[in-house]
Amino acid sequence: MKKILPVFIIVILLLLTSCAQNKNPLFDIEEDYYHSSTDLNITTEKENYSSNDTVIHYTITNVSDQENAIAGDSHCFTLQKLVDGKWQRVGTKEEHAWNSIALILPPNESSTRQIELEKYFHLPLEKGTYRIAVEHLLSNTFEIS
Repeated sequence: MKKILPVFIIVILLLLTSCAQNKNPLFDIEEDYYHSSTDLNITTEKENYSSNDTVIHYTITNVSDQENAIAGDSHCFTLQKLVDGKWQRVGTKEEHAWNSIALILPPNESSTRQIELEKYFHLPLEKGTYRIAVEHLLSNTFEIS
């Protein structure tokens, strides 16, 4: 009996760990780190996504009359979810990195990008209100239902 108990505990821990890996943990963010910009807009292709969608397209537009630098690497983003009135960063399957190369965006020009959800997150994403953050900038909010 004494030998069975440790094995039983290990099996339970392994099951709990494997269940936890199928979720996207949420992390607190520093709200004052992000801000709106009068020079750059980030908008998603749709305002409502299905939990079955696997790609989110978004566009960064320079709405100013001057060049602006944006993250040149399309992997430079975080996905945030609104939980109980507070924005939290959605954890990824594994940590991802990006090059800190800048892309110069001329006045009134846009750069369209996509997030391959299955590459970064455990699917389906939970229903709720989301937004995308690129560097210090925030997108519009959108729903996943």
